[in-house]
Amino acid sequence: MTLLIYVGDALWIVALAIMAAASREAWKRMDADTRVPMVLRRDGSPAFRAMRDVALAAPPAVAFAVSLFLVAGVRNLAMDADEALILFGVRATLAALFALAHLRWLKAAMAQLEAEGALKS
Repeated sequence: MTLLIYVGDALWIVALAIMAAASREAWKRMDADTRVPMVLRRDGSPAFRAMRDVALAAPPAVAFAVSLFLVAGVRNLAMDADEALILFGVRATLAALFALAHLRWLKAAMAQLEAEGALKS
């Protein structure tokens, strides 16, 4: 049971590292005053933009906060093997979903910025 908690922590660490690395690479390609599309409409046009610093730091920060909430919940529960397995599955799935959602958003945002000519080569 304890092993599942540690493996769940490791999966979150990997997901957060992937998100941070992707944000860092995107950061390098933008000027400091770039406004990054946070929400894209179905037609691909940006509905909301944020400054580069906030836009690239917010998704990993939110994911980190969720991971801390889940860690606190898992550590404070007295659970049997079935519950531990279920919570491991939830944590593993959420870690993967956060990383995938971040990468998908970042790809769309970078494509939009590339079309606008706002990225460095």
